[in-house]
Amino acid sequence: MKPRKQLIDAAVANGSIDRMNMLLSAAHLLNCKANSLVEEASDLMAENGLLLGDLKKLHNNFVKSADLYFLEFSSLVETEKSKMDMFRDMDDFDAKFREWAKLPSDWKPKESEE
Repeated sequence: MKPRKQLIDAAVANGSIDRMNMLLSAAHLLNCKANSLVEEASDLMAENGLLLGDLKKLHNNFVKSADLYFLEFSSLVETEKSKMDMFRDMDDFDAKFREWAKLPSDWKPKESEE
């Protein structure tokens, strides 16, 4: 078996490390977007008394897991520039995704006549 450094050097040389970084960055953006959509939906469910039973329990489990994931990922973002680049990418992706999905960020519930 090759030593770890040799494996890493080979992966850098053949472009696999760059591809892996791009895939993980894209996956992270998607995870951030999915997490924000779940949170937005759960806020609506909670406001309307619909976050109940198993759904509430599973949502809480999801939130705990997502928090652990994002905490670990944040340890990989070391410089202030990298953090700002990541947040800019997330904002840009959010705007494009919301346009594509027809999910405006300024949505408000309709006024009820009760």
